[in-house]
Amino acid sequence: MRRHGFVERDVDPEDVYSHVKELLQSQQFRIISDEKKDGLWDVHAKKSNIERIVTGRIRDVDVIIAGAKGKFEVQLHAGIWGRDLAIPAIEGLATLGLAAAADLHSAHKFEEKMWEQIVQKIDPSLKICSMDGLLFKSDDEFQQHQQLHQQQSQGSSMNSMLMMGMLGGGGMGMYGMGMGYGGFGYGGLGGLWV
Repeated sequence: MRRHGFVERDVDPEDVYSHVKELLQSQQFRIISDEKKDGLWDVHAKKSNIERIVTGRIRDVDVIIAGAKGKFEVQLHAGIWGRDLAIPAIEGLATLGLAAAADLHSAHKFEEKMWEQIVQKIDPSLKICSMDGLLFKSDDEFQQHQQLHQQQSQGSSMNSMLMMGMLGGGGMGMYGMGMGYGGFGYGGLGGLWV
């Protein structure tokens, strides 16, 4: 799922909503639900055929836009048959097999590309992190964020080794060394508003 708030943008959220519908229809999604009321736009689109059900491809997309010109939020979620994008591809590989991991990766890529197109409509100057979809106003903020991902990646392998020590009875696991989950977590990242 991708979610972000936009402030001080001279963009009407209804224009973003129309753009989203066009994007979905251009990808042969059928609009199932289309609701508009008092600063809330909600669209649910679906692709359903036997091949998609059997192969586990992207089945539906939900987009919610809430707010008014100058301050609004966009939320995007793409799902695949039988699974949800909340499962990372690595976990999918470990638990669901290689084909499932490929499907999850494909759905993630679709969501990422659609998110880029929505953000470009709102403000083409924003930088988008491909890892988590967060948006940044400057190159410096974006580079700092990328460095945090690198640190987290390096920390993940260390945390895994420490956790194995903890599980193996070594007593010096993550908590024994005082690292906990805050060591390389997302605590220092920016909020959800740009």
